[in-house]
Amino acid sequence: MKDYQKFTEYVEMPCCVISVEKKAGGGYGEIRIIAANRAYREMMGSAYHDGMIYSELVPQDNKFEDYCYRAAVLGQKMHAYVETKALGAWTDQTLIPLESDSDDMGYCQFIFEFTEMPEADRMADINVVTAEKVIEACIKLMGSDDFKSALDETVDVIMDGSNAKGGRIMLLDHNLKRPVILSDRSDAAYWADKIIDKSHDVITYELLCRWESLIGVSNSVIVKDEHDMAELEKLDPEWVSSMRRGGVTSLVLVPLRRDNSIIGYLYVVNFDVTKIVEVKEMTELMAFFLTSEIVNYLLVNKLDHISKIDALTGINNRRAMIERMKDLTVACGTVPFGVVNIDLNGLKTVNDLQGHEAGDRLLIQAGEILRKVFYDDDLFRTGGDEFVVITSDISRETFERKVERLRRDVLKNSQVSFAIGTFWTDGSVDVTTAFRNADERMYADKQLFYEIHPELRR
Repeated sequence: MKDYQKFTEYVEMPCCVISVEKKAGGGYGEIRIIAANRAYREMMGSAYHDGMIYSELVPQDNKFEDYCYRAAVLGQKMHAYVETKALGAWTDQTLIPLESDSDDMGYCQFIFEFTEMPEADRMADINVVTAEKVIEACIKLMGSDDFKSALDETVDVIMDGSNAKGGRIMLLDHNLKRPVILSDRSDAAYWADKIIDKSHDVITYELLCRWESLIGVSNSVIVKDEHDMAELEKLDPEWVSSMRRGGVTSLVLVPLRRDNSIIGYLYVVNFDVTKIVEVKEMTELMAFFLTSEIVNYLLVNKLDHISKIDALTGINNRRAMIERMKDLTVACGTVPFGVVNIDLNGLKTVNDLQGHEAGDRLLIQAGEILRKVFYDDDLFRTGGDEFVVITSDISRETFERKVERLRRDVLKNSQVSFAIGTFWTDGSVDVTTAFRNADERMYADKQLFYEIHPELRR
């Protein structure tokens, strides 16, 4: 047997020799560390011994195993600069094929160096084609006014670079316990003859939660052949079964990490497995940049959402209504809609006699009543005691039924009283006219209320 220890002793950085068992028909078996230099032994401590299975020393990592297989068995020199979650560091690693004296075993030299934080010059040391594609996608992403379309283009870049037949960007909504698909791209012609139920997406919230444990301390899940698929099947047979039914034969799944949390995933399926290194490199780098852009997008959307919400009642405010009116103006003549202008009767009296806290409680009750009736419509608080409802793409009969229900619900409430003005149009009346008509009817209704209850007029 060759003296593989010598291959480690002339290297100053931590270095070891790794053996990879060859499997009949392709694939690999046990991966062991058979020799190491002093720097490697000192770094790994007393847990290390020659001949140990590598996963007894560090957490199992399918991406690292693929690198070892490619270097030791396929004779490819491998280099990567990756985040190593298990060690809380970035690893600059090189694997060099070594000559083997055994038909059923391959060997490679593994040299590495740690950095606490990602270093730009090391990250730049990637395949030129990969770098160009990542830069191209990032420029599109950061320079686009349409974020969703830019995400689609980003996935398209990855698919084009890997000859993939499908790709997605998905987020986890832990509040609603559901997956959120930000981008879903696929080669429709390719999937046309696959046995897959398009009406039911097998990617569920529960599956996304399981992905985190499957990835563990690694950076990705990689399936490049049937051997990898069979290994993954041992961990999650339900998921693999669904992939097999859907015609998925290869996969690179990369998490989108924010600090120590996974907010979502980027993945591509059925790609050119001869490009596995480039595909893995591209998806991991893309995920690195995507996460920042997605988090910024979500933050801006959240701030925008907050700016359109009435803090007291939790319903939309005047700013949101103005934007909704603009939408109706654009759609004028094509979409039937109804407007309900509502004024809360007696609010000033309650504020004057019982205090503003009582008035706030009355406004909250009013908002709750309106929500129950117009739960699937656009509801706004536009002023102190003023509310507006916009119901779009609705028939006159349905609109009138909702308004009648509101009147009945108000009669059942001893504290809340509304002045109500309505207007429905088939789309032939412009938004401004519709609002003016509803407003005039509301004021007429309010005048009638104060004629009946003059003691509440203030």
